[in-house]
Amino acid sequence: MNRGVDSKMNDELIYSEQWNVSSKFFYDKGYYTWMADKLTAYKIVLDVGCGTGYSTLALVERGYKVIAVDKNPECLEKAKALLSEKGYINGEVSFVTGDIVVDEIRNELINKFEFDVVICWNVGTYWNRQMIEYYLPCMLEYGLNRQQIASNPESSYSELIIWDTCRLAKAKGVASHIVDRGAEVINAKTDPYYYTLKDEFGFSSIEYDNKVADSISGGGRMLTTNGTINTETKINIIFISIMYR
Repeated sequence: MNRGVDSKMNDELIYSEQWNVSSKFFYDKGYYTWMADKLTAYKIVLDVGCGTGYSTLALVERGYKVIAVDKNPECLEKAKALLSEKGYINGEVSFVTGDIVVDEIRNELINKFEFDVVICWNVGTYWNRQMIEYYLPCMLEYGLNRQQIASNPESSYSELIIWDTCRLAKAKGVASHIVDRGAEVINAKTDPYYYTLKDEFGFSSIEYDNKVADSISGGGRMLTTNGTINTETKINIIFISIMYR
């Protein structure tokens, strides 16, 4: 095995372990319950970036069927183990390894599975030079410039995946639910971004909600604010809920 493959596998493992800590914290605090309660009009959820499975667990505990998608195989293995441990592995969840920025993956999800809402909650990934080079063409296609990407690749990636989530949902003709992390409350008057996706993809409505919360940074998956890494164990955040119908 070459050094590049070894490095990728190691990065995937480290990210999965860090995110598992942060995601379990969100689950234990009831944040995923708050998110799941936004979906009561729906039955089958496509969970984009399911991570290590705690968002998926919150969904199946409330009776949803879930198609759980992640590009990181280490995250998916942890998600499968968690759902199996909790007894939710026979019929409630389908797992898919894939990256929705890839046209073939989006088309496979649209054509192979039935679902009535697509969610993307707290999407993230690890970063290195190879990852930036891989996603750069997609980010440029989305509309970011090189300076934006270089100064904050994590935020750039988040915007890209949210955009592709909405693109997938609109192609399927279903609703989309986004939960993003931020530092300020977002509503119809202060929205700097999300409303543009409603117009771009032709959704008929957009609904806002916010939840003051906290997150593990140091000791879990470290978060950045304006490109600066937060090393504190816990930081204050706001969950921004955006529902497109």
